[in-house]
Amino acid sequence: MSAPDDSPHARFVGELRALLRAPYALIHVETHEEGRALEILQSLATEDQRSLWQWSITRGFDGAAAPDFAVALTRVESTDDRGIFVFKDAASHLEDPLLRRRLREAEAHCARHGKTLVFVGPQRIDHRDFDKDLTPLSMPLPDRGIIGAELDRVFPPADFPDLPRENLVGGAMGLSLREAHRAFHRVRRQLEDTARDGEDFDVEAAILREKQRLVGRSEVLEFHPLSAGLDSVGGLDNLKDWLKKRRQAFSQEARSFGLPAPKGLLLIGVQGCGKSLTAKVVGRHWGLPLLRLDMGRVFDGQRSPEEALRAALKTCDALAPCALWIDEIEKGFATGSGDDGRAARVLGTLLTWQQEKDSAVFVVATANQVSALPPEMLRKGRFDEIFFVDLPQIHEREEILRIHLESRDRRVPPEVIGEVAATCEYFSGAELEQVVIAAMYAAFAEQRDMDADDLRFAARDTVPLYRTYEEAIKELREWAHERARPASRQRRVLDFFGTQ
Repeated sequence: MSAPDDSPHARFVGELRALLRAPYALIHVETHEEGRALEILQSLATEDQRSLWQWSITRGFDGAAAPDFAVALTRVESTDDRGIFVFKDAASHLEDPLLRRRLREAEAHCARHGKTLVFVGPQRIDHRDFDKDLTPLSMPLPDRGIIGAELDRVFPPADFPDLPRENLVGGAMGLSLREAHRAFHRVRRQLEDTARDGEDFDVEAAILREKQRLVGRSEVLEFHPLSAGLDSVGGLDNLKDWLKKRRQAFSQEARSFGLPAPKGLLLIGVQGCGKSLTAKVVGRHWGLPLLRLDMGRVFDGQRSPEEALRAALKTCDALAPCALWIDEIEKGFATGSGDDGRAARVLGTLLTWQQEKDSAVFVVATANQVSALPPEMLRKGRFDEIFFVDLPQIHEREEILRIHLESRDRRVPPEVIGEVAATCEYFSGAELEQVVIAAMYAAFAEQRDMDADDLRFAARDTVPLYRTYEEAIKELREWAHERARPASRQRRVLDFFGTQ
């Protein structure tokens, strides 16, 4: 399994090699890919001329009797072999305090005699008893080199010379090696079936569909369709220019130029003004897969919130380059009497990943209530830029109305659009869309096409959110005045303490 020296796989193998040679007596390799982990361990054991023993609850050591965990530790202590002893899925046994004590005694023996116990499995071993003795190591998902080698095994280059291999490897990033193996085989069967029928087959699209199906099992991550483009966003000229200038930011040319990959955007502003829509269009505009992180599922899933988030971020790292959308991020870190510190731990996991990640994952986070955001999230270095999205100006309202009318195949004279835009001074983009929809409903009820009066009456009858939350919106503007970049140009001077 060769890989570039700076790849996550190579770094993992190097760190595991160093731990085994030190030797550290207790190591936990956290992974769902047991087979790949065992292959790496066998290779490292062979390098150092050490034997590798494997234990499981069903088969004991290498199929021998006595699968009992305590008995297995006694066997490790009694052998003279300075080998590597792998325990599969043994984390659940350590819920028993007697077995934890037994393992600590075995650790002392192994440390003296150069033996290494390696736990392999997806479940974290999180007991204070082992804080000083057990070294956790998370195995990354396979990199391009490993996925490419698997692609060559399933699609031999001599038999499939015209296959777009680089695109297929990129499409399979984020899958485990076994998932990639199954996806490639499934696609090969589809390709061969369509070839027999004389039909064309899009291999790249098939790999991405298979990937979406497999990653769709994630508790907290979901693929988001790349349907809307940047032209579907009305106004926000500053924000659009920022995105356009960085369209090639993840290319090799940008790396050769010396540019780092952008980290992300935090979009703060008035509800319904296009923050989420902008997050959705980033993926399509930049040609990146878009993943949505559901913070509610992070806290409500079967796994602990930290474990669920770490698994999701690991998938994002393997998918890179990609865009990660976190909507209304402040809701994920609201604390309460029953929180038990979970929000703070999850926040720490996310912020550490943001600060230290070297993968090309672009985070687009949105927030409506800036007062609920932890101060650590606003620190420089977490995001490349913080944009404030305000209520649209008149020229932006005109553009938004045109977009929603044209998307529904409706035509209204420009002067009417200007008139309605002037009437809707405090309307958000979402409220302007509802004006168009309400006008269409009025026309539909009378079995006729929509006209200018329908649009005027709908605008008159709609009460904008601003009327209810005027003070909160003014406070948000005041906060953003010197802390965030305006997403729109040509704004009038605002009186942050009174009218505008």
